[in-house]
Amino acid sequence: MENAVNASTGGGGGQILVAGAGYAGLHVALRLTAKLRNNPAVELTLVDRHDYHQVLTELPRVAGGTRAADAVRIPIQDLLAGRVRFIQTEINGFDLAGRRLLTGAGPIGWRWLVLTLGSRPNDFAIPGLAQRTLSLYSASDAERVWAAVSKALTAAATAADPEQQRRLATVVVGGGGATGVELAGELAEMLPEVASDHGLAADRPAVLLVEAGPTILAGSSPQLIDKAARILSDLGVQVRTNATIAAATEEGFRLNDGQLMEGGVFVWAGGVKAPEFVAESGLPTGHNGRVKVDRYLRVLDRPEIYVAGDLASVVDPRTGHVPPPLAQVALEEGETVACNLDAELRGKQPEAFTFHDKGFVVSVGTRRGVADVAGITTGGQLAHLLKDAIEWEYRQSVRHLRGWDLVAR
Repeated sequence: MENAVNASTGGGGGQILVAGAGYAGLHVALRLTAKLRNNPAVELTLVDRHDYHQVLTELPRVAGGTRAADAVRIPIQDLLAGRVRFIQTEINGFDLAGRRLLTGAGPIGWRWLVLTLGSRPNDFAIPGLAQRTLSLYSASDAERVWAAVSKALTAAATAADPEQQRRLATVVVGGGGATGVELAGELAEMLPEVASDHGLAADRPAVLLVEAGPTILAGSSPQLIDKAARILSDLGVQVRTNATIAAATEEGFRLNDGQLMEGGVFVWAGGVKAPEFVAESGLPTGHNGRVKVDRYLRVLDRPEIYVAGDLASVVDPRTGHVPPPLAQVALEEGETVACNLDAELRGKQPEAFTFHDKGFVVSVGTRRGVADVAGITTGGQLAHLLKDAIEWEYRQSVRHLRGWDLVAR
């Protein structure tokens, strides 16, 4: 870890600066480490506010009390070889004309900038939502969710009225995407067990899942959606679709039809958007503030800036759509950016980004899940084991890339 001002290159000559150590940013740094081993003149710097990488796909397990927060935080220094300078500091904005990243520790110059800043919860301007709900986009967020659940159960145990007990022991999850479904499933299995530890009857806790669209897991196959809905029903999760939230109040989620969804804990997992300072940067942005890039993942009219991960808005020429903000998309974009930067340094042609969909796997509860892989839809314990295997493989892959660099050097 270094001081940002000391690491600044001023004019940015020879400096590749990666802003953000999420899935895409970490992958760019790891891939470039080996590619640059014979090019010592190029400096490679990774900047992030945390000194750890977060395995975001595992956050519902932390929020559901089945995994410790530290288990999803991987120290960055354990993953990076000496070829990469790491700076821990807050990123505040850009000086595009001066080619500088503005940080809490001072400006950092670049020759090439890679923006992998991820995203933040999107409240869709719903009144009261940001103030009334807990988000789920970091390990710390997940810890707060589980702490709030535990506090609510404690409060429910001291209430004399059974109806008040039920209200306080109810968790309402907004957003029926993968994160919302996984969180609802985890909580539905854990709450009855934890309730008994608080002196509550097992039937007091409840989980409500509220989705504005016509179905949970939008964009998935009807077969997968049906299997997920059946598992949620088995677990006792009450699912409401076509339920648009008009406002979040002290009493609960007020729907457009006037119905009130009451509870003791409210968690928002209803979508993401770009960091606020990106919208004010002057970069070309599209839906939800994502930065528009060409097929090589370079910002339109600014080829010295690459974007990958949730922040990138790249059109898939085969579908005409922008790929969703998923971990597997971020990893593939990170690999493309690393290859294209290496190509620039060697005077070669860059390669266009093409997303290769490896399938979709969602855990639903602590033992079951659903999966669409290679055209086959499955549900149950096998899908849950597949999710576990994917998470294990990811952890091994990032450590392998670090080891690959050490061997190569």
